[in-house]
Amino acid sequence: MALLTKPVDNFVKVFETSDDAPEGTFQATIIDIKDQFGVERKKYQSEEIEKTDVTTFLFGFRDNENKPYKIASKTMKISGNEKSNLFLFLKSILGKAPVYGWDYCELKGKKCLLTVEHVKRQDGSTYPSIAALSPIPIGMAIPPKYSEGVADVFVEETPLPF
Repeated sequence: MALLTKPVDNFVKVFETSDDAPEGTFQATIIDIKDQFGVERKKYQSEEIEKTDVTTFLFGFRDNENKPYKIASKTMKISGNEKSNLFLFLKSILGKAPVYGWDYCELKGKKCLLTVEHVKRQDGSTYPSIAALSPIPIGMAIPPKYSEGVADVFVEETPLPF
């Protein structure tokens, strides 16, 4: 059962991620997708609080030295509007517009290209952020060691699914 609490701000850390993820473009696996329903947050460009449904995606990838990293998307309102962040996000992963009525949670375990950038905070520190996503190009090799046995749920004690 999920309990609602008033947010201090709109940023809520949904997944544990790697704060030291390197910049660059990598083959990534969608490890998890977390939907949250009835979340209270500020409306866009307003001080008014609304209850809304949101989703966050967790990606896993390995760098050139085979070191694993995890990075999460921004939390997005669940909306099928073609201008919504979620719709545009799914379109970038799929390479085409998603079909209405389709369950995007089917993307768990799928591969995509992910570009990481380092964004500067107001205090001067940086954090890794997803700059771009795209489908894996046809013919691009996926390393066989990581293309099989992708777990539906990431568990720290098990081998990494990416």
